[in-house]
Parts: sequence; structure tokens; C-alpha cells
Amino acid sequence: RPLTTDEARRLIAATESGESHHGMTGHERTLVYRLALETGLRHGEIRKLRRIDFNLTADPASVTIRAQDEKAGRGDTLPLRPDLARDMEAYFSERLAMPTVEAFPTMATKGADMLRADLDAAGIDWREDEAGTIIDFHSLRHTFGTMLAASGVHPKTAMDLMRHSDVNLTLGLYSH
Repeated sequence: RPLTTDEARRLIAATESGESHHGMTGHERTLVYRLALETGLRHGEIRKLRRIDFNLTADPASVTIRAQDEKAGRGDTLPLRPDLARDMEAYFSERLAMPTVEAFPTMATKGADMLRADLDAAGIDWREDEAGTIIDFHSLRHTFGTMLAASGVHPKTAMDLMRHSDVNLTLGLYSH
């Protein structure tokens, strides 16, 4: 299930101030969750991002998913919000990051386990509810689609940002 706006805010706040776990600091996990919530990127796509995939000085700033790393195998470039671009630039400047170095080299292979620990810290129940839905890492993508719809983004634009080939998938499955 998607997170509510309040749950997404609580997740980000709790993670940012949280302890290190799953090989990442709270700040690193916050950037990962924000990328997922603000771009719809999947866990595996974020894990494969490299420093060079971010164009943080462009207007708008962007992140590019290489074709071999994207589910559909097409590759794409997605816009980044200015505040996320600034935070990513600061994150990269704190490291001696070569262009081909992974953006999040210690990111957990099991995103759901990492996310569940942070959901617990934020007081958000991720377990199955009465409708049979749970919160897992892919829920962040559902949250992105739902927030696009709720903010009045045109369905074709939402479909493009979600990198779907069919608007019915965007509206029927990812817009709760």
C-alpha cells in the first residue's frame, strides 16, 4: 500500500535522525527513500545508480537510469526536485566519489528489511492490514504514483514519470 503524506513525512524525519543500520547511516537511507518517493525509482534501480548518473547542475537537475539497470530496459532521465538535488550534491561532496562509483555502495540488498526497521522507528505499521496490504520498498513507488494523481498531474505526464507504457497501469494500479 502507499504511504500517506503524513507517514512519508514521519518516515523521512525518523530515518534522518536514526541510527546506522543495514550498512547505511540514517542520512543515506533518507536520501534513498526520498529518491524512491520523489522519482518512483525501484530499489534495484537505486542500488545501481552511480555518481555519474546524477546531473545536479542542470535545470532541472536529473538522474538517469541506464537501460541495463531499468526494468523495461529502455533507460530514462527523471527530474529531481531542487532540494533533493542540493542534498545529493552535498552527499557526494562529502565523499571522494569517482564518477563511476556507486551512489550508495553499502545499500542493503533487501530493501524491505531496511525500510521496515525505519517504519518501526517512525511508528508506522507495515504489516498486513485488514485489506491484505503491506508496506514494502515498492510501496514507495506506489506512494509516488498516488501523490502524482493527488496533486493533479496529467495522467500522461504521470505515466511518463512512472516510466509506464500504458496509462491504465499508472491510473489503475499505482494511483490509490
